Amino acid sequence: MSKKIKIALLLTSAFGITQLTGCRLTADQENAHQPIQQTQKMTKTKKTPRTEQGIYQIYDDEALLYLDLEQSYEALANGFEWVEGPAWISANTAGGEQGGYLIFSDIPNNKIYQYHPANGLAEYLMPSGFSNGLLINHQNELVIMQSRSRQVVKMHTPLNHPTTEYNVLASHYRGKRLNSPNDSAIHKNGTIYFSDPPYGLPKQMDDPAKELDFQGVFQLKPTGELKVLDDSISFPNGVAISPDNQFLYVAVSDPKAPKWYQFKLDKQGEAIEKKVFYKPKARGTNDHGAPDGLKVHSSGVVFATGPEGVWLFNPDGKVLAKIKVPHFCANLAFDENEKNLYITAHKKLLRIKLRG
Repeated sequence: MSKKIKIALLLTSAFGITQLTGCRLTADQENAHQPIQQTQKMTKTKKTPRTEQGIYQIYDDEALLYLDLEQSYEALANGFEWVEGPAWISANTAGGEQGGYLIFSDIPNNKIYQYHPANGLAEYLMPSGFSNGLLINHQNELVIMQSRSRQVVKMHTPLNHPTTEYNVLASHYRGKRLNSPNDSAIHKNGTIYFSDPPYGLPKQMDDPAKELDFQGVFQLKPTGELKVLDDSISFPNGVAISPDNQFLYVAVSDPKAPKWYQFKLDKQGEAIEKKVFYKPKARGTNDHGAPDGLKVHSSGVVFATGPEGVWLFNPDGKVLAKIKVPHFCANLAFDENEKNLYITAHKKLLRIKLRG
C-alpha cells in the first residue's frame, strides 16, 4: 500500500476526510577542524497547524502514519532530578525471556535506571559517572557519555550484568580534556559521533576547568582515533543518524539561536555538507524547552525534543507535527518495534503509544 493511500485511510478514520488535499570537507580541513561550509535553504513550514487534537498539532497528513491522535502521554515514573539519554535494549540483546527494556540516566543522582514494560522501574547502574547519553554499539555493549566525568566509556561487562567497570574510549583531544560528552549516535561502520557541550561543567562556558576553546561534535573511530567533525556550533546537544547512514542530525540548544543541523555523510561516514535543518524562534529555555535529544524513525522521519514538547520532521526539514508536552522534554527513544515513544522529561519518564 502506498504512503498516500495509507494517509487517506487514516484521515478518513480520524477526521472523516475522504480526499487528500554542499561543499566537501577535505582531510586538511578535518585535521584543522575548520568550519564546514553550509547551505542555507530550508523547507518552508506552515505557520498554523492543519488540525489540532488533544496534545497533537498536525501540519502535514504524513504525521498520521506515526501518531495516533486518540493517545495521550502517560507518566510511567517520576521523582527523578533530571532524566536524559534513553536507549532501548531489545529482547534479543537483553538475553532474557521477558522482552526488551529501556535504560536512561538520572544525571544529578549519578544513576542509570531501567524501565521494563512488564516489571516497571529498577536501578540499573550506580555510580554511572554522571551519565548522560547512552548507546548500544554493534557488539551489544553499553557506551556511556559521562558528562561530569568528562569522558566516553564502554561498560566492561555484558548488558544483562551491569557493573561500574569501564574502558575509557575518549577523555582528551590533543592533550586537552573534553568538556562534557552529552549525546551520541553510531554509524554502521562503528564510528561513534558525539556532542561535547559545556553543560557538565559547574560554570559551563566560564568554568576554569574548561580546557578546549570550542564545543565540538566529534567522531570516535573504531580504531580509537578521535576527530573533530565540527567545532563551530555554540551548544551542540542531541545527536542522531538516519537509518541509511546518509544524514547526521545535531541539535543546538543555544537559547539565543536554537536550531537543528543536518550533515550529509559519505559512505565512509565523513561529513561532506552541512545545512540548517530547521530553526525555531528563539524564546529562551527555562521550562519551555529547547532543541535537545532526537532519534530517527526507520521511515527517516525525525522525532526531536524541542520547544514545548516533541517535533516531527521529514528528511527535508518540513515540520509534520508537534506533540505538546507540559514538561521540559530532554530526550526520547523508540522501542524495538517503534510502537512506543519514551520521553525523558525533567523529573518524569513518559510514554506515548504510536501507530506500529
